[in-house]
Amino acid sequence: MTYRRITSLGLAVGLLLLPLRSFATSVNAPEFNQLVSSADYIVRAMVKSVTAEWREDKGRKYIATKVELEIREIIRGIPPQPLVLELVGGRIGEEELVVEGAPKFHVGDEDILFVQGNGRQIFPLVGIMHGRYPIFIDKKTGREFVVRSNGMPLYSEQDVSLPMTILSAVKMQNPKAEPMTAAAFCRKVREVVALSTPESAH
Repeated sequence: MTYRRITSLGLAVGLLLLPLRSFATSVNAPEFNQLVSSADYIVRAMVKSVTAEWREDKGRKYIATKVELEIREIIRGIPPQPLVLELVGGRIGEEELVVEGAPKFHVGDEDILFVQGNGRQIFPLVGIMHGRYPIFIDKKTGREFVVRSNGMPLYSEQDVSLPMTILSAVKMQNPKAEPMTAAAFCRKVREVVALSTPESAH
């Protein structure tokens, strides 16, 4: 059995009465401008700790996870400090609650995160998996580049709207194309932010 998109903590917790230990999410990939405008704040951050704990809602227990982040760069908005993402799901001993499709965080990961509804949604990123962009470093060149949450390289900011299984048109047209650098991706985000500010209308 597959459960479609879950948007509220109460509904997610209610599903835990069922025998399954996982549920699926169906989320449409946002356009780039929508991704930026939907976020409460956008940061580049490194994962400091990942802590799973039991919680209770209306007498029903479920596993939740706290992800403590070290903010490296604030790209948009005013995030709380310290920044701790709270999400439904995680593992404690032999018990695990999985939100299928949701990315998992590990200590040392560095990402560009589009945070939305932290503490209010089951997964506090815009479009769940579409709100996380891991940063990798080429060990040979030291070049930082951005990938999508499933590990596929990002060749253009417009690639964020593609289904996770589809290769970038940029790469198909130019096999020698390089993935976007973290700096280039952040610059594109700031361009959208600048256009959306009141000052840009004058």
